[in-house]
Amino acid sequence: MIGWEKLWRSPEVRKRWEKMPPLPEVAKMADLLDASRRRRVLDIGCGLGRHAVYLAARGFAVTAVDNAPAAIAACQQNLSEAGLGATVVPMEMTDLHSLDGEFDGAAAVMVIHHARRATLARIIADITQKLAPGGLFVWETATPKHFHCGRGEEIEPGTWVDPDHPEGPIPHHYATEEEVRGLLGQYDILSMHEHEFREGTDSRFHWRVLARKRSDP
Repeated sequence: MIGWEKLWRSPEVRKRWEKMPPLPEVAKMADLLDASRRRRVLDIGCGLGRHAVYLAARGFAVTAVDNAPAAIAACQQNLSEAGLGATVVPMEMTDLHSLDGEFDGAAAVMVIHHARRATLARIIADITQKLAPGGLFVWETATPKHFHCGRGEEIEPGTWVDPDHPEGPIPHHYATEEEVRGLLGQYDILSMHEHEFREGTDSRFHWRVLARKRSDP
């Protein structure tokens, strides 16, 4: 068993993630969508429901997807305990194109970088296709300054596979600022910064981006 299914079954991991507040960029996205009365939001890699619960509590129509059964069960339970409803769907991040309809906003927080760069580009293309014109996208992804970058084997520029990684030997792509901006070529970037999270001696660096899909390609 590799990936987040194993991690979500760990009480220690779940306890740490349950304490994490919503990303500020997700809250900002919600504010902007509220102001324009746009309601349909996609949470990609929903995990325990950190953002799905927050957005549902604010009255958004949330579709939350994850490929880990433990995450799906926990997200559904946390929504139920909060007296909230959302559509929670078991789904691979490469299957987003199969979702019905359009979304006004989407969030992908520390999930879609678990792939080779070409796959990452296809996922972002799918997200872009599913967003309505002017739709908002929150993306948090690892940068090359992340302490895991450089460990294991570099299978292509910027993509590493580390057999000793807690998630197992799966690809992790560490995107440069230039890459992020290039992958978001159909968007106007409203905010972007490199966030550092320290845990002991380890530093995790992530790009945090809020972008708006252009109405005209």
